[in-house]
Amino acid sequence: MGNDIATDLQELADRWCERRALAPLRHFLPGYFALNGLSDGHHECITALKDVLALAKGDITPEERDEVKRLIRRLDAALASK
Repeated sequence: MGNDIATDLQELADRWCERRALAPLRHFLPGYFALNGLSDGHHECITALKDVLALAKGDITPEERDEVKRLIRRLDAALASK
């Protein structure tokens, strides 16, 4: 994954779409589309990613789980810098 959060989120969504992993997509997409450059969008995306970890853990790979956790940390850091 790269340095751009939006690109990394898109790549994660693409992987789940290609695999037709509906459970993680169900929880992820509302937060993904909530990203609006404001803090509320970041919070919604973080919540959606945490929901993926909690509610779709059986449908994601260990690598995807690590990527989701990394994205949560990056979004938290982006919020802290605002």
